[in-house]
Amino acid sequence: MIRKLDDNTVKVCCSVNGCPTVEKIDEVYYKVTDDSGNSIVVKKDELELMGDAITTINEDQQLING
Repeated sequence: MIRKLDDNTVKVCCSVNGCPTVEKIDEVYYKVTDDSGNSIVVKKDELELMGDAITTINEDQQLING
């Protein structure tokens, strides 16, 4: 479940204690904070590829973006 907390922040819950958040910093950068409070800042296009990264790892295949 993804819940919008405010105009720039969403919480990603998967029915486990603690839920990561994604916060829009500006038009290019986003801050991702995990369950333990650790955070990284990534570019929007990098964040959009994260789902594909999980698929690639789990399906043992390489996705090519041209």
